Formats: sequence, C-alpha cells, structure tokens
Amino acid sequence: MLLEVTGSGRGLLRSLMSLSTYILNPTPPVIAIGGPTGTGKSKLAVSLASIFRGEVVNADAVQLYEGLTIATNKVSESEAAGVPHHLIGCFPPAFAYCADVHKYRAVCLPTIDKIRCENQRIPFLVGGTHYYLEAILWSDFLASTDKPDSDDLDSIQIPTDLSECYTQLQALNSEVASKLHPKDGRKVRRALREALLHQSDSVNDFLSQPLEQNPHDHPPNRSYQPRYPNQSLFLWLDCDSTVLNERLDARVDQMICSGLVAEFDRFLTDYFREVDLRDEEAQSLVDRSHKLHRLFKEIYSSTQDPFARRGILQSIGFKEFADYLALSPNSGDRDTTRGQKLLAEAIEQVKLATRQYARRQVKWIVNRFLKRPQFGSIPVYRLDTTPTLYSTSPDSIDSWDRHVLAPACRILYEHMVKVGNWTDQFVSDLERFRTLLGYCPSSDCPKQCDFKPLLKEELASPLVCAACDNRVFVRLADFEAHRRSRSHQKRVSKLRRREQMQSVECS
Repeated sequence: MLLEVTGSGRGLLRSLMSLSTYILNPTPPVIAIGGPTGTGKSKLAVSLASIFRGEVVNADAVQLYEGLTIATNKVSESEAAGVPHHLIGCFPPAFAYCADVHKYRAVCLPTIDKIRCENQRIPFLVGGTHYYLEAILWSDFLASTDKPDSDDLDSIQIPTDLSECYTQLQALNSEVASKLHPKDGRKVRRALREALLHQSDSVNDFLSQPLEQNPHDHPPNRSYQPRYPNQSLFLWLDCDSTVLNERLDARVDQMICSGLVAEFDRFLTDYFREVDLRDEEAQSLVDRSHKLHRLFKEIYSSTQDPFARRGILQSIGFKEFADYLALSPNSGDRDTTRGQKLLAEAIEQVKLATRQYARRQVKWIVNRFLKRPQFGSIPVYRLDTTPTLYSTSPDSIDSWDRHVLAPACRILYEHMVKVGNWTDQFVSDLERFRTLLGYCPSSDCPKQCDFKPLLKEELASPLVCAACDNRVFVRLADFEAHRRSRSHQKRVSKLRRREQMQSVECS
C-alpha cells in the first residue's frame, strides 16, 4: 500500500532521500600528485584513475596550451588509456597574455566540482607546477588582503620611471598588472605601492618580530585553510638525483629523435603569422633571425609584452634553442659545422635546464608543503620511484606495481577508510585493486611525511627577481645570494643600458 505524501511531508521525504544519497554516495576525495619532472606523475595518475573511478586534471602550466606536444610532454592518447583528461591543450597560446594561477584556479575548481559531485568520480590533480596545486588545495593561498592606509602607501619609495614601476608590479602581482595599462601612471604607481607594502610587511616586519609573539606560532606565508578538509592528500613522487638526471638526459635525447626541432619550427611559423596580424612592427621584420631575436632577446625581457614571457613560451627548450632556430630550416645553414655546433649546445642547455627545474620542483614541495606547521596542512606521502626508474629489466612493470602503484593504492584506501568515506563503488577494477593491496599490506603502508619547523630566515613570503625573468625564491637567503650573483649583476647592467638607449632614442 502506497502512502500519499503532501505538504511538509514532501520536504521531509526529499531531505531523507538526499541524506540517503549522501550515505550511499560519499563525496570522492581530491588526490594531488606532484614531484620533479620525469618521475612518472602522469603514469601514476592514469594507473590510479583506471583502478579507481577517476579522472585526471592537469596542473602543469605549459600543458594548458595548444601545441608543443613533445616539448611540454603532454600525455599521448595511448598513454591516457581511455581515462578522461581535463585542462590539457585547452587554451590557445595567445591566452597566455591574461593567464596566470588565478585564471587556472577559476577553470580548475568547477572542473573538480563536476567530477566529484556530478560524475561521482575521484579527481586526480597531477602536474609539476606546484604553486598551481597549492592554489587548488588551499583556499587561502594568494588570498586578497585589506587595502592599506593612504599614509602607508605614500611612505613607500618607488622608481621614478613608469616602465620600471610596471616591471616591478608584474613581478609582484601579475594579475593586477594585466588589468592596468602600462601608461596609466596613477594606477600603476598605486598598485605597485600596495604590492610593495604587502611584501614589506611579510619580509621586514615579521622578521623583526620574535617568533614566540606570533599568534599560535603560525608563519604568515603559509596556507592554513584546506579547500577540501579531510578529503585531500598529496602524493609526492621522488627519485635519487643521479638516477633522475640520467633519465632526464635520456628523455631529452628521445624528444629530439621524436621531432622536437620540427615541432618548434611549426609552432614558430604559426606564432609569427599570428603576431604579424596583430603587430605592424613585426610585419616589417621579414627575416626569420630578426623575428627570433625580437622574440627571445627583447620581448622575453620586455615589460610591455607579457604575451611572450608567459604561457607556453616559457617551455624549456625555447630560449635554449633560440640561436639554432634562428637558422632557416630550408637554407642548409643548420647542416653546417656552425649549425651542428649550435644544435649540440642547445641540447646540452636543455638537459641542464631540465635538471635544474627538477631540483626547483623538489625545493618547492619541501619548502611549501613540509616546512610549515601541521595546523592547516594536508597529508603528504613520499613515494620513491628510484627502483622503478633505475630498472631496465623486463620486470620493470612489476617493479612499478610493487614499489609505486601498490603503495599509492594502499595510501588512498587507508586514508578513505580513516575519514569514513570508503566504498567499493570507487573501485572500477576490484580484482586488480585487491592484488595491489596484497603487494603492500597495511603494515607496509608509507608513513605520512613529517612537517619541519621553519628557520627564522625562511619566514618571508616568496620573493621575485623582476630582472631575471621573474624568478621566484622561497628563502630570503637564496634571494639575497642571487642578487649578489654575477649573472644577476650582468642582467641588471644590461637592462639599464637598454633603458638608457631607449631614453636617448625617445629624446
């Protein structure tokens, strides 16, 4: 016999149905996978998403853009193995003019919500741009602050040259700079003073404050509001540096064999065609070498064209191959002794830049995710991929399963059981899942990484060197050492000479 439900009874019934749906369908967690380039992050994400009911969300800045599949190491169709991937090749290169971590967060969060709430699947957020990951995992990362007092702003000393003001503003707050016209002196100078005041508060005032006087002993330059409390964790893939360096060098060689140079040529042809359409000055630069000189030598360090310094053009390989790419691919110049020498030098420079980038990625994880109070943190688990990457035997697949995939599955299972949202509905391949758990019993589950106390000198906000392609420093000591370095001094002198020449030309 069916009962008729009317009036307030319908509301109660809907509430009970919603509650039962939540109990039967707990909200999936958000799993982030990071680590240095070349450690197998995408492979792990695809493997986990295949075993669990998951989808992969890209968190690599250069992979957001169309083109340069080889240079940016985008996952291939076969490597994706049928797993849905999001935010890969979704922006045209021209979008780099207005794209930054804020824009990424704006498109990434709705994607994650749809995967979790509508699709009832687990989002695996994977990539090596770790500050993108931090912007998603913590809601207070890059949070806006209250507007400062006018008297405080007037006390901030800034350069008299407007272009230099705009340069510094781009380095300190690229989002604000992108919304202002470089010639709008009043707004640019005020925005720069606000940015400098915020940095000054973080660097100077806090460093002069005894640590014990800081409320709760929580440094102000860390994030403390997880966006998905008890529903997120970070899998850190790491590797012995010697083994990883060998792998990265071999990968660069493979990229060359796969057609990296031809890919650069095709991309630059399309890029120059687009630039010519929007830039009358560029149309007059008929010679390829002149256009490349303008792109790599001038635009890359120009404050007036962030288009060329952001987005896909920051891919490792562009700057390193500049001299070689300036040689016309059809002229035969590349086959000469000089051309082959430039090619060999470019390859070695790419290898060096890739190894350095891997080290910076590890430093970001340690300095931002682990060197912090436990308050407001998310669990971080380190997975050592050295045995797998070092192995060249036919059993390397089994080594991957036992040393990387199985521990990752155990971590996810133990975490979801602990927070009370585990259900077999999250597993799409139950038999393989049970096999992997057998490889890594509960007693062998990797332990959560310990959080490390911050030294006094490490309590400053991340610092940016505007002169050196907006290079970011987490530690104040590293920033000061960089400013004393010969490379920085040469760079500053070069920029000053260029500014003087421009002022002479204008007069």
